[in-house]
Amino acid sequence: MDVRVAALIPAYRCPDRVGAVVAGVRAHLADVLLVDDGSGDGTGEAARRAGARVVVHEVNRGKAAALRSGLAVLLGEPHSHVLMLDADGQHDPADVPHFLAAAGEADFVLGNRLWNPAAIPPRRFWTNFLGTRALQLMTGFPLEDSQCGFRLVSAAMLRRMGLVGRRYAIDTEILVRAGKVGGRFAHVPVSVIYDGEPSFYRPVADTVHIVLSAVRFKVDEGDRRRDPGPAAWRAAVPAPPVLPPVTAG
Repeated sequence: MDVRVAALIPAYRCPDRVGAVVAGVRAHLADVLLVDDGSGDGTGEAARRAGARVVVHEVNRGKAAALRSGLAVLLGEPHSHVLMLDADGQHDPADVPHFLAAAGEADFVLGNRLWNPAAIPPRRFWTNFLGTRALQLMTGFPLEDSQCGFRLVSAAMLRRMGLVGRRYAIDTEILVRAGKVGGRFAHVPVSVIYDGEPSFYRPVADTVHIVLSAVRFKVDEGDRRRDPGPAAWRAAVPAPPVLPPVTAG
């Protein structure tokens, strides 16, 4: 299989960290697209200086909207997979090769942080663990860490999904819809990084919302029967403007 991977990074207010994340990913992938979700603090500019293409939301619209904006661009291009990760440094770009190694055998490669519970704040571990077990029971899919946003997904499979989820529920929506369309799952262990920086994820409220939303995604009939391909995607899905990387000099 010809594996051609682009990275998609939703970002909100992390100008001091995003450059290192983009540079770390670009050590493994040539194409990085970052969506600056209304940061207004130089996050997008820092990403461009590090070599990313950037989509800018003028106001904050949430992670789901940021991912959909990025997918509107990337799924109209000739990529075989999209690698998704966060911009704030809690996903280690050094783990990217693990995802690439599994790409040829799986449509959906999920990062797993729960292999190392001692490194995770107890409240976050248990909400993630219980949410994962609930989704495993609801979907019947083999899951190890359902709420990890570090994941690699087949572009052909993403083009079949009628994504409608809000906030962090989009991560669960992609997972549920991948199972519905017959995706092949794989898991890779990833580094666990919690350094005390504030998170915009609300462990209890967002986990409850995610699990309840999974019921909707399970019964929703909005998925396409087949992959329309990049050209048809470009014709059907408007792509937002994309700013190029800032070149030296």
